[in-house]
Amino acid sequence: MFILGITGGISSGKSLVIKILRELGISVISADEIVHSLLSQPYYLNKIRESFGKEVFDGEVLNRKKLGSIIFKSEEKRRILNNLLHPPVLKIIKEEIEKNRERKGILAFEIPLLFEVGIENWFDEIWVVYCPFEKQIERLMKRDNISYEEAINRINSQLPLEDKVRRADYVIDNSGSMENTIKQVKERLCHIKRIVYNNKNG
Repeated sequence: MFILGITGGISSGKSLVIKILRELGISVISADEIVHSLLSQPYYLNKIRESFGKEVFDGEVLNRKKLGSIIFKSEEKRRILNNLLHPPVLKIIKEEIEKNRERKGILAFEIPLLFEVGIENWFDEIWVVYCPFEKQIERLMKRDNISYEEAINRINSQLPLEDKVRRADYVIDNSGSMENTIKQVKERLCHIKRIVYNNKNG
């Protein structure tokens, strides 16, 4: 199994790349989707209520937008949430890698904080999805309906995208059209499939 890691910055286009891969028949496991699943479990909801108070809930339902506005303003609060969620997320990812390691094909993982949590050596190749800083801000403001200042805070909470680009095995430039992004994904997948085929027959 060829294990592919996908990362990037907030609103750089990771979701688009995941969508393209899935449409091309590649299995993708998303760290964000794992987090969503954890945040529906009573244990984690109770822990969040203990750490952040009832103001991040609408009744019994977690308001992720309110939680987000808190953690992106405070490094300490962000660390509390990361310490709660990162261990189980990484455990699930590691288990999926081990479970699928001997199978054939390509398995991709979308992990926004891949470099930040130091798991580069878990993957055969790492893609970074890139777009220019101003476009990142524009997309984030539109997507989350937030101010310019809030967008800057959220982007600055992660490793700079340029640093991630320098550490990537391959960069998907998502600053242009969707068609151009699709073309890059398809071309790199063809390259990976050749590697997988040659290894299988080598």
